[in-house]
Amino acid sequence: MDQPSAEIPKTTDRKWLRNYLPMWIGQAVSLLGSGLVQFALVWYLTDQTGSATVLAMATLVALLPQVFLGPFSGAVVDRLNRKAVMIVSDSLVALTTLALMVSFMMGSIQVWHIYLAMFLRSLFGTFQMPAMSASTTLMVPPEQYSRLGGVNQALYGVINIVSPPLGAALLAAFEIDAVLMVDIVTAMLAIGLLALLVKVPQPKRVDA
Repeated sequence: MDQPSAEIPKTTDRKWLRNYLPMWIGQAVSLLGSGLVQFALVWYLTDQTGSATVLAMATLVALLPQVFLGPFSGAVVDRLNRKAVMIVSDSLVALTTLALMVSFMMGSIQVWHIYLAMFLRSLFGTFQMPAMSASTTLMVPPEQYSRLGGVNQALYGVINIVSPPLGAALLAAFEIDAVLMVDIVTAMLAIGLLALLVKVPQPKRVDA
């Protein structure tokens, strides 16, 4: 039977915080960027079409990957390199947003382009959070799990609260293509911090 094996950091060893903090900061910034851009896209659709059907469809396509893949994404992540999963997920989200931004700049944007982008962004994000959560259990001392869990819950709450007004403010001040750049920049920051400063333990599977 396969059993995962990895060294758990000790609370007395503060190296775990220096290793974990860049990943936490990068992912927090990336989540904020994604959140405000997601709201900006929904607001743009609402403003341009004035259609409740379009708004409902946008919400649906963004939720579909989470509904159908969410229950299985953790199992998939456990079989892959978790650091690579986070980097690839952020990269694909950034590329998707870049393609959408180019469509806006060229004046060729269609509603279905936004649907597709929202679907793909949600799809890639479905694997990002399980990868971070699974990595956290190997990077943080067990004694800190509850404290860090509280911090993360507070972070997600703050992001959910501030993303809509920030997205609306940016959309009021800039064109939509400029607002989309926020998602690309925050994703690049998260990728850079993760790739250069963070060592993510990968459990070794051994035969028992």
